[in-house]
Amino acid sequence: MEDQVVGPDLKLATDRSGARATVSIAGELDAYSAPSLEEEVARLLDDDVSDLVFDLSATKFLDSSGLRAILTAQRRLADKEGRLALRAPSDPVRRLLDITGLTDHFIVEG
Repeated sequence: MEDQVVGPDLKLATDRSGARATVSIAGELDAYSAPSLEEEVARLLDDDVSDLVFDLSATKFLDSSGLRAILTAQRRLADKEGRLALRAPSDPVRRLLDITGLTDHFIVEG
């Protein structure tokens, strides 16, 4: 597993197995930290990942910039006939997905 500390409020940990990768997002995914997630997604896609899971169980905060990063990742994967799933969204994340009407837009695991 590869850990990446983005700042005081976010840590990304990537676990890769073949074409599948899981990125655990711990902390706050906001305007400051979302570009780091986008960079990680770009790196994984360049390295032929086609099945991506965002583990959001430890994501304490998600704003519109973080949501945009997740939607962008989903679009980029769909363009490559790949798949994005959200694993165990925390209560704050699930609440934002519900408020924005995007809960059914994503594959949600757990």
